[in-house]
Amino acid sequence: MSDAPEDDPEIRAALLEQGLLSPVIEEWRVHYLEQHSEWFDFAQTVNRLAMKLWIAHWDDMQGEKITALKPTASRVFVRAINNFAATVILCERGLAIEAAALARSISEASIWLGYMAEEPVKALSDLEADDLHNFISRHKELRRVSDKSGDKISVAYSHAEEKKLKAALNGRNKPKWQTIAQNYGSSRAYMKFRIISGFYSHLSGASLQHHIQMTGSKTAFNILGPHSTEIPNALYFACDALTDCGAAYSVIVDDQPLAQAFRDTINPLNDLRDAMSPKSA
Repeated sequence: MSDAPEDDPEIRAALLEQGLLSPVIEEWRVHYLEQHSEWFDFAQTVNRLAMKLWIAHWDDMQGEKITALKPTASRVFVRAINNFAATVILCERGLAIEAAALARSISEASIWLGYMAEEPVKALSDLEADDLHNFISRHKELRRVSDKSGDKISVAYSHAEEKKLKAALNGRNKPKWQTIAQNYGSSRAYMKFRIISGFYSHLSGASLQHHIQMTGSKTAFNILGPHSTEIPNALYFACDALTDCGAAYSVIVDDQPLAQAFRDTINPLNDLRDAMSPKSA
């Protein structure tokens, strides 16, 4: 197992029995925080900035419909903040691959918030349409499974619900995620989203490479983790995406000082990224 003190039989026994839920991982947390202190410190800076923005405007939308722009954007933003916290917590335990996979949700939020900031009416309509289309797809699957098992009650229920959903959809097409992602948010948001998806989130040959440790030019064995060397990458993607979220949400709530504060984090973040070794960049 990577990053473990290999010669300690008690630690090896604990890891073999409990995997990465072993209490010994908590002891390594201090080491990871020290080893990557610049990244964890920067993550705390971004988190404090995000919390400052959300707290400053959490009650701005009183009296508005829950589906209006500001209430909806606020929920997207707070979801991103929580995903960011979870990403940092995973990194503290060396679960950097899983943390980077979670950063994908923050990246997705940044694109939607960018869309809402630029074209709020269209974005809200597309968000609702996407949800309705997904509900319809789930009902079609329920109907397929129920039909095979002879469950006529569920089949009838599914048909009735799909009819209601199509009425609410009112002819709207399912929005194309790639088109949205390439046109809204930061200029490289979609490229980073694809990198996170391919190398960390999706089950793929690239993401499975993280669980291979080479022992020679043609020999290797599979490893469980943790993957502490990937902590900088995971925190980079998470910080970058939450910064984009904050910048877009600042525009939505018309907070120019905090919008600038988020933009001011970009250069320091890129400096940290550029300081990473070629192996982990």
